[in-house]
Order: sequence, then C-alpha cells, then structure tokens
Amino acid sequence: MENSTRQSESKVSIYKVVPSAITIIGMCFGLTSIRMSLEGFHELAASLILLAAVADGLDGLAARQLNAVSKFGAELDSLTDFLCFGVAPSILLYCMFTNELGSFGWGATLVFVAACCLRLARFNAFQQSSVNPKDDDGQNLDACPNTKKPKTHFVGVPAPGGALLVLLPVFFGFSSENSISVSPYLVAAWLCIIGTLMTSRLKTFSPKTIRIPKRSVTLSLLSIVMFGALLYSYTWQTFMIISTIYTCILIINVIKARGKII
Repeated sequence: MENSTRQSESKVSIYKVVPSAITIIGMCFGLTSIRMSLEGFHELAASLILLAAVADGLDGLAARQLNAVSKFGAELDSLTDFLCFGVAPSILLYCMFTNELGSFGWGATLVFVAACCLRLARFNAFQQSSVNPKDDDGQNLDACPNTKKPKTHFVGVPAPGGALLVLLPVFFGFSSENSISVSPYLVAAWLCIIGTLMTSRLKTFSPKTIRIPKRSVTLSLLSIVMFGALLYSYTWQTFMIISTIYTCILIINVIKARGKII
C-alpha cells in the first residue's frame, strides 16, 4: 500500500511539464540567436529573440492555466530570461555595432548584461520574501505574483522590455532601405542607459493592467488582426515604432519621477 502511494506521488501529469517545456524552447531560441549573431545572420538572430519573448509570455500563461506554477519553473524562467533578454541582445548589438569600439564597446555590453542579471536577482529575492515584501528602505522591489494585490506596475524596466528597448538600433538598421549607419558610440550609450533603467526604481507600465470593456472586444480583435497584418508586411518598422513608443512612455515616467529613479 505504501509503495503504491509513493509511486503515485512520484508521478507528475504531463500537463505540469508543459510550462517548463515552453521555457526550454525559449532558451533554445536565445542560444541559437547568439550563434546566428556570431555567424553574421543578424536578422535571424533578432527574430529568435522576439520568438523567445513570445515563449516567455506563453510559459507563464500556461503555468497559470494548468495550475502548474512552481518554484522550479520560476527559477528556470529567470535563468532563461537572463540568457534570452540579457546575453543574446547584447551579443547581437556587439556584433552589429559596438565591436568597432574595442574594449569600450565590450564594456557597454557587460554593463547591460550585468544590469539584467541584477534586475532578475532582485526580482527573485523579492519573490522569496514572504514575510516582509519590502526592502530595508520600505520600498517595493518589484511586482510580485505572490502578493494578493494585482500588478499595477513594474519597478524598473522588466527583462523582456529591456531587450525590446535595447534592440531599437537593430530595428532601425533593418528598417532603413538605404542602410543608414548607426553610431556605435550611441549604441554603447544606449546599452548603458537601458541597463540603468532596468535596475532603477522607476515605475514602468505593466501590460497586465490592461482591461478591455465588453463592448470593445470586437474592435480589439479587429485591431489585433490589423496589427498582425502590419507585423507581417512591415516587421522591423512595426517593432521600431513599438520600441519608440515604449521609450517615450519611459521618458514621461522619468519626468514624473523628477529624476528620482535610483
């Protein structure tokens, strides 16, 4: 009787594995993106980072819908985010732009990767803090799914958002028909700026706060179709516009915070 009980407890439903499997697929996208960057297939590398972002959204959704949320899945997701949204974008930017600057360009790459690592470590530390959900200064470290209050904002730019922002020079380069060159010094500065925003205490937009009125569902679906058409026809231009809008929102948030973001 005890043996049968132990065997039943040791078995896990296949549905419980689905979120982690999606996370692993996203990790493979990130690793392959690094390889494509090193081999010179930059558009493919950028596409794989975007696919990793899609996988990052799907794994969390699958975990919640299948009731498969676990500490293991959260840690796996965090490590994958570091690879896909910290290492992969910075390597792509280094191969396309900042390698011309030598050690200075590599230093900017390290700043962004380190900032992404610190941001994810801070988020994990806050998730594991169930007794006191505040740091020593009494300020929230990040939005946390363990709290009963819904996420109204992120504190600092999240890792996927940071990747979307930092790839703006890449989107601009792919969008320009005349192959307009982007200054590697500007790209290096951009890496440092986005890295700073990721580790800051700036309140940033959380898409989970979006609520659609019932009467607007049909219009929202049509908008999604139009967005898909734009994405298919003008892929890089669309992502460039999205990154630019996100940048403008962050600028407004910085102005509202009166520069107090550290």
